[in-house]
Amino acid sequence: MKFEFELYNTKQRKEMISSNDRLHFRAKASLTAHLRLIARLETIGKVNVPFSPKKPCGVNVTFLAPTKRKYDPPNFYPTIKALIDGMTDAKVWTDDNHEVIKYMKFEHGGLSGGKYYVVIIEIEDI
Repeated sequence: MKFEFELYNTKQRKEMISSNDRLHFRAKASLTAHLRLIARLETIGKVNVPFSPKKPCGVNVTFLAPTKRKYDPPNFYPTIKALIDGMTDAKVWTDDNHEVIKYMKFEHGGLSGGKYYVVIIEIEDI
């Protein structure tokens, strides 16, 4: 099961949160709520039987960047955490703990072809 999100990271429209960002807590909370809503709306109703401790999964996260500039994919974990929480709100899984999501991998997938990041979250049955 695969979900794609187009997220911007410009001065006018910031939707990516890096571990290196020094955002004010209110700005970060607002951005996190926005990302959760995006993920919930995109994934709601797309999973018939939610993943659970009896039906665990693994998550592969692929980033397609807007430029060839070097970056560290795991630094975008705060963005992914907000998206995963939104998917929890949409009942993709019963919870996002270690008994349900057994592993999470991050990788670079190339260029996005636009002025935005593409975040692909692929869920695998275990």
